[in-house]
Amino acid sequence: MALKRFSRAGAQGGFTLVEMMVVVIIISILAAMGIANYIRMSNHAKLASCVSNQRNIYQAATIYASDNVVPDGDMDVEDLFAVRAVARNLCECPSSNNASFDDYTITWLNGLPRDVSCDVEGDSHLWTAH
Repeated sequence: MALKRFSRAGAQGGFTLVEMMVVVIIISILAAMGIANYIRMSNHAKLASCVSNQRNIYQAATIYASDNVVPDGDMDVEDLFAVRAVARNLCECPSSNNASFDDYTITWLNGLPRDVSCDVEGDSHLWTAH
């Protein structure tokens, strides 16, 4: 005995509302996962860029110290920019929300740079010179 296939008269093939809702839910879940990964990777890139800035400022400060007498203490990176020892784009942390260009502080000890610290509030950009 063969099974008969029943179909409604005049019914056209298409998607039901439930099928469409399932597709929309799946797409929204995938989009949420993608956005979360984008934000995480963006923050990681900002951190890597800040650490790179600190390393470059430290190297520029070392070269500056070899040509000039520098007293012990702290100095804003903007002071090194004023004497053209560092480029302007190194003075700004990528995580900073303001354009003050003094986001880094250089600590001098015995006439040499000891540390370069990031002064952006709420972010911890740890980097050590040694």
